Amino acid sequence: MSIFFRDFESLGQYHDFWATILLSAPDEFRSYDDREIDQKAALDEAFEVLRSGFHFAERKVKEPRAVCIMRELIEMAHEAYMSGDAKTGAHTLQECEGMIWPSHRQRVKYAVEAERRAFGEVVTYAGITVSPYPYEGTEQDLTDPQLQLYTAARARCLGHFARQEDFKPFVLVLDAKGTIQELKSRSWKKAKDEIRDLVAREDIFGFVRAEATPSGMYGIVIYHLEAPNAAQVSVRSLVKNYQCEPPRFHLDEPAVLGEHA
Repeated sequence: MSIFFRDFESLGQYHDFWATILLSAPDEFRSYDDREIDQKAALDEAFEVLRSGFHFAERKVKEPRAVCIMRELIEMAHEAYMSGDAKTGAHTLQECEGMIWPSHRQRVKYAVEAERRAFGEVVTYAGITVSPYPYEGTEQDLTDPQLQLYTAARARCLGHFARQEDFKPFVLVLDAKGTIQELKSRSWKKAKDEIRDLVAREDIFGFVRAEATPSGMYGIVIYHLEAPNAAQVSVRSLVKNYQCEPPRFHLDEPAVLGEHA
């Protein structure tokens, strides 16, 4: 008997399932009635469901070569998980996620090999220098500014969950006086421009952008942390019934404060 919901009605529902795989693979899948399950079979079924709902992503992306690369990334992620390499599996799946949902976009890494596998040559990503990132770390990888920002953002999110409230994404910054403040801009694009300007003037020492998908009751909460001269850290926690599970720390090239951002 399947442990997964298969009848997706929207791209949003499909993304919720995608997030569940990222937090549960390869061996932390759970049934809704808490019965014991075969983790290997659950992993295979999860990717079967991911493939079956891929038409939602295909309709959004449309560009045929990109779609083929994305399909290959899914296969590469599944292979990595099956071989016991959970980190590569997660990072490959995240890179594919970012090709579908731009707000989760990663720097190109695994897509280079995916294109080679799909077409026998690299055209779209020709000339790309593959970064040593991303990799999975721990809270110890956070710089002091990042830790302060993460602590504040997490407390705010947990407050929403305790009150069973939904919330919109928010951005906090750590100013030169050591005070954490909310940055309110009309859009994330404008916020990024403002953050870069504030960092250049040394008015702030880092920022965190927090978001929850879909709303807080079930899904995933993500904290994107950046500070000057440090890796970007994406902290992700699965949320079930407003309760956060242990976080995972993914390090990558800076997306806002990096040299080529």
